[in-house]
Amino acid sequence: MSKHQTEQAARGYLMYRLALLGYTVQFTDSRFPKEDLLVVSPGGKHFGIDVKGQSTANFWQYSEKPVSPELFLAFVYIPSDKHPRCFIVPSDDAMRLWRAHKHRAEGRGASHQRWGINWTTPHAYEDKFDLLPK
Repeated sequence: MSKHQTEQAARGYLMYRLALLGYTVQFTDSRFPKEDLLVVSPGGKHFGIDVKGQSTANFWQYSEKPVSPELFLAFVYIPSDKHPRCFIVPSDDAMRLWRAHKHRAEGRGASHQRWGINWTTPHAYEDKFDLLPK
């Protein structure tokens, strides 16, 4: 799969998982630079999800984002030979992890333009759909 196809599959898989839990989900377009999905919880709460998809167990790249209780990051692993995996991370946790990784890397002399977190960093958030608004 191409990178674009992987991203689309990640969004689609996450939409499927959310629908099973009673959430209403809509894809966004370029007018929504921070969210890939707009979501309404079963209880009527609105929030956004920035989806990061990849097909290999690799570094998760993303840029710094504003922290908000209405924004989540979903790291969706779409391997070709196994079941997909979802890691649901509130934006405050995602940015805390991002800043910690950046600080450690800069301390070792790294000067990248793109930052993110290591492959295993979000694993503690696997299938943590209970962190989403009810």
